[in-house]
Formats: sequence, C-alpha cells, structure tokens
Amino acid sequence: MLSRRAKRLIWLWFALWFALCSAMRPLPAVAQPVPQPGAQPAPTPPAPAPSGEGGDEGGQGAPAAAPSAPAPGALAPGPQGTGAQGPAAGDAPEFTDTLPPTEGEQARGQPVAKVVIAGNRRISTEDISAYLGQIRVGRPFTPEGLSRDVRELWDSGLFEDVEIDLTRRDEGVHLRLLVRERPSIKAIEYKGNSEVDEEDLTEALSAEVKTGTILSYAAIRRGVQKIRDKYAEEGYFLAEVEFEVVPQKDNQVTLRFTIKEHEPVTVRRITFIGNNNVPDAELREVMLTGQDSLFNFGTGGPFRQDAFERDVLVLNALYYDRGFLSAQIATPRVMLTPDRTGIEVTVAINEGPRYRIRSLRIQERDADGREIEPLGGRRRLREMVRAKQGDWFNRAELAKDLAAVQTLYRDEGYANVEAVPDTQLDPEQREVDISVTVRRNQLVYFGRIEIRGNTKTRDKVIRREMEIYETGLFSETKLERSKRRITALGYFERVDISTEQGDDPSHVNVFVEIGEKPTGTFQIGAGFSSIENFIATAQVQQANLFGNGQSLAIQAQISGLRQLVDVRFIEPYLFDSRFSGSINVYDQLRIYDQFSQTSMGGSLTLGYPIIEPQLRASLAYTLESNEISTSTTSTFLGTASAVSVFQRLPLANLFNDGVTSSIRPALTYDTRNNQLFPTAGIYLQGSVELASKYLGSDNQFWRYRTTARFYYPITDSIVIKLNSEAGLVTSPDPTGVPIFARFFLGGIFDVRGFYLRSIGPRLPLRATLDENSPPISNGANIGGNLMYYQNLEFEFPIIDAVQIRGVVFTDLGNAWNLEQLYCNAAPASPYDASNPCFTFSRLLNVRTSWGFGIRWFSPLGPLRFEWGFPFAPLPYEESNRFEFTIGNFF
Repeated sequence: MLSRRAKRLIWLWFALWFALCSAMRPLPAVAQPVPQPGAQPAPTPPAPAPSGEGGDEGGQGAPAAAPSAPAPGALAPGPQGTGAQGPAAGDAPEFTDTLPPTEGEQARGQPVAKVVIAGNRRISTEDISAYLGQIRVGRPFTPEGLSRDVRELWDSGLFEDVEIDLTRRDEGVHLRLLVRERPSIKAIEYKGNSEVDEEDLTEALSAEVKTGTILSYAAIRRGVQKIRDKYAEEGYFLAEVEFEVVPQKDNQVTLRFTIKEHEPVTVRRITFIGNNNVPDAELREVMLTGQDSLFNFGTGGPFRQDAFERDVLVLNALYYDRGFLSAQIATPRVMLTPDRTGIEVTVAINEGPRYRIRSLRIQERDADGREIEPLGGRRRLREMVRAKQGDWFNRAELAKDLAAVQTLYRDEGYANVEAVPDTQLDPEQREVDISVTVRRNQLVYFGRIEIRGNTKTRDKVIRREMEIYETGLFSETKLERSKRRITALGYFERVDISTEQGDDPSHVNVFVEIGEKPTGTFQIGAGFSSIENFIATAQVQQANLFGNGQSLAIQAQISGLRQLVDVRFIEPYLFDSRFSGSINVYDQLRIYDQFSQTSMGGSLTLGYPIIEPQLRASLAYTLESNEISTSTTSTFLGTASAVSVFQRLPLANLFNDGVTSSIRPALTYDTRNNQLFPTAGIYLQGSVELASKYLGSDNQFWRYRTTARFYYPITDSIVIKLNSEAGLVTSPDPTGVPIFARFFLGGIFDVRGFYLRSIGPRLPLRATLDENSPPISNGANIGGNLMYYQNLEFEFPIIDAVQIRGVVFTDLGNAWNLEQLYCNAAPASPYDASNPCFTFSRLLNVRTSWGFGIRWFSPLGPLRFEWGFPFAPLPYEESNRFEFTIGNFF
C-alpha cells in the first residue's frame, strides 16, 4: 500500500502533467459572424474573472467551486465532447472545441455513497459533519453544494486547510475530506506591563482571546486593540502592543504580548467654548479630568476615559441645576500635544436660555385622575417643595424635595408612590411651568424578611436590630434605620438591603445581604522605658461571642511595675429584653513612683434604651478592695521598690485605702455608624460616680465624667475625629480624695508625646523634713481633682487595599489640684503647668503636642504606631516619644 505522502506526490505529478498538456494544446478556431457593410464590430465580451474566495488571515483558501451549469443559449457539450450547436438553415456549419467536463460535473446527480473525514485530532467527526448540509450520504451530489459546505467549514475558523478527494463509483460518489486544524492557545503571556496588572489585561482580552480557544489572527488583532484601550483608560495613550505566536507541542501555541507602556499622557489644558454664564473655574471644579493631586506635582493628572465620560454628564447636570434646561454639551475634542506627552481637551457648550420658574403646582390624584387631599394637607405638601415663583430652575433641588415627598408617603405604607414633575418651557419668555402630580397607589405591607450571608451570626441578632417586621406596614425610614443599626454592630463589612414584590402587589419581600468579618481580635503591645523596663499588654476580645451578639474581653498587662487581669462580659439584650447587662471582674497591681496599689473587685451594669437606639441610660454598681503600699512590692517580672516619702510627711492621707462601694448612673447618646470603627456620627456620655459610707464604702468621693466624640467624613475614606473628656472628683472627707481616684494624664491613650501618667500637679518635696535634704527629682506627681483633654485627628488612607491608614493629630490636656491641703504642703512648683495651687487663670495652662502615625487594620486587630512631639516640653520631659499598641483609640 502506498503511503499518504506517496499518493500526494502521484496526484501532484498528474496535475502538473494535465496543466502542461492544456497549455500546449492549440486554441480552437471560433467562427466569427460576417459583419454587414457599415456595421460596427460587436464588442468582445470581457473574460469572466476567475472565481475563488480568500481564506482567513492569509491562510490557504478553500478549493474553487465547480463551474456552474451553462446559461441558456450558451454552448453546451455535444455527444462527443464538442461544443457544436445545430446549424441554422442556410448557414455553413461551424466547429468549436471545449475543455472536458470536470469530475464534479460528471458526478452531478449521482447519490453520495460515502463521506470520509480525516486529519482531525481535537474536533470530533460529528462536529465537522454538522457543517456538511449538502453532501450527506444519500443526497444527490452537486458541485454547488460541495462548494457551500467547504465554505461553511472554512468560515468556522477551525481549520487552516480543507482538501477534497472525489471518486465516482458504481454505487455513487465517494468523498474524502482532509482537514488541517488550527492550533489552540495553550497560554497567554505578557511582557513589559508594570502599570497594569496581568489580571486586568486578561479581563480586557477575554472578550476576544482566551486560553483553550482556537487561534484566530483576526481575534488577536482585536485583542491588541482591547489592551490599548485598557491602557488608554489609565492614561497611557502611547502604549504599544505587539504579539508573537510561539508554537508548542500537540498543535498548541503560546500567545505572547509585548507591551511598551511609555509615559502616561497628562491633561495639559481644558478649554471651554460657549460658556458665557458659568466661569471656567466652576466647570473645572466639578470635573475629575484635569484635577491635580498630591502625587501629580502640578501636571493635571493622567487622562482617563471613564472619568472623562462622567465629567460630560456632570457638566450637563451642572447646567440643568443652574436653570439652563436647553444646554447641550457637544462631544469634546481630545488632541495630543505636538510632543505627544500631553492632551488638550476642548469642550464646546451651547448654553441656551436660562429659565425662571413661572408657576409650580403640586397636587395628588387618585387612580381615576381626580384631585384628592394629599397626606398632611395641600399646604404641607407645597411647603416641602422649597422652589417658588421667580426662582431660577434647579433640577437637583427639585429632585431632593420630591424625594422628601415620596419618603413622606412611603413611611405611611405607600411604597410605590409616584411624584412625577412635568415641565413646560416658554423659550420666548425664558420661563418654565412645573406641575408635579402625586399618585400614592395602594398600601404595601412587608412580606418575608430573609437574611442571607450570616454563616456565624444568628438571625435573631440581626432581626432584633431591625425596626420592621413581617406583615407590618411599609416604611422607608424604618428600613434605612434598620440598615444603619445592623451596620453599627460592627460585625459586618457589608450590609445590603433590597426589596422585591411579594406574592401579590400589596406585599414586598425584604432581603438582608450581609458579609461577615472577623469579630475576634488579639491585641498586643510592647515597649521599653527607663522606669518599667519591658512592658507588655495583651487583650483577647470576641465582640460576637458564638454568634449571639455578646461580647467577651480578657485583658492582661505585665511589666516590672504593673500587673493586670481584667475580664468583661456584655449582653446587649438581657434575657432577650430591651435591657442590657454587663459584668466586669478584675485583679490589678500598679506600682508608681511613690506607692503601689492593689485593686481587686468587679462591677455590674444594667442599661435600658430611652430613645431607641440613640439614647440609653445605665446604672453600674462597683465593689472593690484597694490596698495602698509604700513598701517593696513584687510582680511577675521581678521585685520593685516603691519608696515613698509621703509616709513621713503630712500627705499620708493620700494613701487611704480599704473597700470602695459605689454606684454610677450614666446617660449615653450614640449615633455612630459603627461601634468598633466609626467614621460618622456622635458619641456623648455623662456619668456621676458616688462612693459613700451609706453604701458600705471606706472611701468617699463624687466623681463626674463627660465624654464627647465627633466623627465627620470629608470623603468616603478621609475622616476628621474629635475626642474630648472632662472629669471632676471631690470628697466630703477632710483628708481629701484618695490618690487612686484622682486623674493622671499622659501617654498613648490620652495626651500623646508625654510619658504615661506624667501630666498633672506636682509637689516639689524633699526626701525628709530636713530642709537640707535633697529634693525629689522633678517633684511628686499627686494627680488632679479636675482634668480635661482632647484629641483632634485627621485620618486618611495610605494603601486602601491592605487597610493601611495614616493619621495626623494634635492633643491637649492637663490635670489640676483643687484641694488647698496639698497647695499648702510644699512650696509652689516652678512651672505653672504643674503647679498644685489652683486658680482659674491656670485652666489655660495646658500641655499640647502634635504627631503622626500609621494604623493597620490587620487580621490580629488595629495596630497603632504613633510618634508624639510636645510643643513646649519641660526640662525633665522628652522632646518626642514613640509608642505602639494594638487596639482602636476612639
């Protein structure tokens, strides 16, 4: 048996031999009609152009279709293969010669007996047969049908070549289709892309070219344009893209794109034409295109097509809001500068006339078109729309007012209320008539309320924050408040509420889609100081314990001078009621410069909402045992000696200790959008703590505290925060307020840039009663009866993708002594900021600092790295201080 290669060589030899013989055959003589005298010779008809259809992207074309049947009146083959036509009467016989019919013509009409498909490897024979509609087995064979089927195969884009072998047999026509498949794309690679990620390029390319698909050069060229368009969106208009097809095994290829990004094209100038009433500056102010940023250094920023399209819409809206209802913004012209490094944008504007409001009428009509009394009366409805006769038309203000009208109706259950404005323009008078028709439609009730996405948090934790319930009357405001309350829990990174029609038009189903985030944090901090040596703090907190909405926190601190263990549990809905409860148990040892304090005890707190959910009242009871020591005290990390001189001076009453039993009523107003990481809202709290002998307390004092926190978002990611706290503590006991109940400031938790608890009144005492004894270094800090501090922060994103933010802050605060006993105990302090003798003028003597920091909302919790710089440090204070911890500030 001959191999396929040998058969092809034989077939090619016969084809060449037939072509050579045809070229050497003399052309047949064709009889020409005898021209009549004076007649013009008939023009020679042009030879028909050879038929043939090119293939895709320069590949081999399909075989030419067989010649079609002769037209009527044309020469037809005679019985012997000649083209003779019967002679007319009186004419001399004429003789012609034609080519013999092709195999296809000779097979015309015979049935197709067999069709064999060969050469396919990835594409199945059944898939190829689906393209063959005319040359199926059993059908009559025609050359035209063969041409159509071959064209269908070629147009599929799956093959580089299609060959046809035709053999006539007694039983019919045998056809053999030999195909050569195009390679498939094994992988797509990119080189030279540093400004656009591969993921973004693959996404842009996916509409045309993907891995695993058949190679198509036309699709690749379209993909190249997609990549250029992607770079143009990022401002890289000069980006060049080339591709290379690298063959691989198994008829596969690797498609490699090489990119030369060049420099981004920046906006050099924006020119407005036709803006006679709105200045250029106001138009540029609302545009993103051309806006400079911190990192563009005055270049005007890169040009982005998506931002530019948004700008055109914003410009239209600006003119409509100014009353130019006929304004038209033509398609802007964008041109490269001659050096091809910048873009000049020209925006043509046809402002048209500016319209004033001639009349404005708002009315409500029923389903039959009759005017009826609106909700709240006609006067209230008209007052909700602030526009009046003679004002310039403002579409944005009108839309805002109509939204308020719709909210009024939706809060009463009319979820499908319509408030459609109709404007009639009078170009000659430049006035507009506005008519607003309100149609309330039918009442709507809440149907099903479904919660989705909560894999950990139980449904009841979310439902109890919602102000709506199934079968309840629809209310848009309650729906929005429900979303805010769920978000304020701090358990979720995303809360989306959507509605759709229920089982009938009178019901609407509510779907709450949430995305949970980790609510457990492990907070840790560490540092060094010349006094405490190594300091370590740790806190484990779960804000959504077992998905029940409960909070459990365990805190521990340890150092050479400090030990603390604190456990706190909070139940926001005690026994599924509106009451909240919490319990706190602690055991702590603190060693200060002049004394040590050991406290062990706990507290119980009960709360209740007065105005749900913003205003709450609470009552806390605290019972603790305090022990003040002026001798050597041991901690887990070693032994520390708290050598106090107070025990030998008339200040020993500072160290009163014993049992403290107190109650603390408090009032809290909270509108923050998130309890853990707020970015908007207000937090206010005022409290009074009473420790009295009537409660069984050895120590007696009244302690007042107020806290005010404000959060104002400048943008979606930039927030200004203000925190302020004030406190006052007094005692009916002649010995004064015990030292553990007084106020000490300084450190990363109140006034940054200063050492921990170092701010406040100081007594310049000597070590003994002997006047010649050395003074206590820097004085003895005794804490204050009155304190105030505030923190102002400007928080902004640095790397949003990994939640790294920056902060710039300034702090202010001090503590003052109000008890004359300590003022008379020693000479006045040389520094007004730490003088123990109080006067109202000294309220202005506050300590101030500024600083900056980095915050990372890591999986372990929010990390804080902050550098503080006192504005006017005292001689014994540091000029700057770095501190870090894990945990939110306020």
